[in-house]
Amino acid sequence: MTRFLKLNFLILTVITSALSSCGQTSNSKNKPTKKLVLKNYFDSRDQILFRLYKKNTDGVSYWETWNNDDKTAVVHWGIMGTYGEQRTVSSDNISNLKDSINSLIADKIKEGFSEISNEKQFTLAITFKLKTWGTTEDLDIREKYRNFITEHLGWTGNGRCDDGDIGSGEMTLYADVVDPYLAIKTIPGNLLRNNVIENYYFTISQGNKTIAENILPASADKH
Repeated sequence: MTRFLKLNFLILTVITSALSSCGQTSNSKNKPTKKLVLKNYFDSRDQILFRLYKKNTDGVSYWETWNNDDKTAVVHWGIMGTYGEQRTVSSDNISNLKDSINSLIADKIKEGFSEISNEKQFTLAITFKLKTWGTTEDLDIREKYRNFITEHLGWTGNGRCDDGDIGSGEMTLYADVVDPYLAIKTIPGNLLRNNVIENYYFTISQGNKTIAENILPASADKH
């Protein structure tokens, strides 16, 4: 009888211990997990235009993103100097869109991509010779050519063209670029495809230092 009671007590102890362990496991599983807090790359107006770069054996890879509205954003990537690929990221609202894009940015940074600061970029001046000293029509042409160049640089991952001036019989556009020599190779083809036939030359500078000037464009292919 004593042995029977001892055996029952032992079995009860084992069962109680097992149930207790199960309860602890269950409680552990039911504990709320902490949400990973991502760095927010959107500005105060919930807008984003963000670009990353990474050197590799094929050249320099770029990866960039921007949002069209509160529910959609574009991701665009490729090798600098080429038009690359793109896809659309869609979400139900701006909060979810920000989470998706911030997560993608964090993943690319983990892969070794990084920003290139403005201080490390170059200014590429494209100067066109004018037949006049600068007219209202020339201002319109300057804006049209600026759009050609900034679209081209943006879609090839090499910068943007936001400024320009006219004077002394010349019209100059100023582009901020990562690789000025690559831009000098690719811009002429883009201008030719847009039927720009005026003579022009390039000047490369960084900060207050002029690196190269009076660079004539190489012959370009429309295709």
